[in-house]
Amino acid sequence: MEFIENAEKNCSRTNMPGLAYCKGQYARFTGEPLTALKELNAARQDKFYKNAACVNMIEIYLNPLNEMIYTSLTSGNGTSSGEYTTPPENIEMARALIEELQTQGVDTSILECNTMVCTK
Repeated sequence: MEFIENAEKNCSRTNMPGLAYCKGQYARFTGEPLTALKELNAARQDKFYKNAACVNMIEIYLNPLNEMIYTSLTSGNGTSSGEYTTPPENIEMARALIEELQTQGVDTSILECNTMVCTK
């Protein structure tokens, strides 16, 4: 976080989307999905960071806890310990972002498959 704070102090306004992208990535992998979505959404407004920010946002919407879904479905003895479910609102947001990426000419087949896994 120290590097992000230093960058924030020394950043010119023209680099704000890049800083927002970095802050979003940091928040995502430190377990703060809402902060990550906020920062990545800001980065999404920049043409350079748009696609990468969208992909990260889709991944957060589909798996907000950043869990390994397979391990959350089975306990150590191989029996089901409860189903991992993604809220329907998250799936709708992911689909909207996938459509946005498709308009940019991005291959979204893997993201679409991940969405189908979440909807069973």
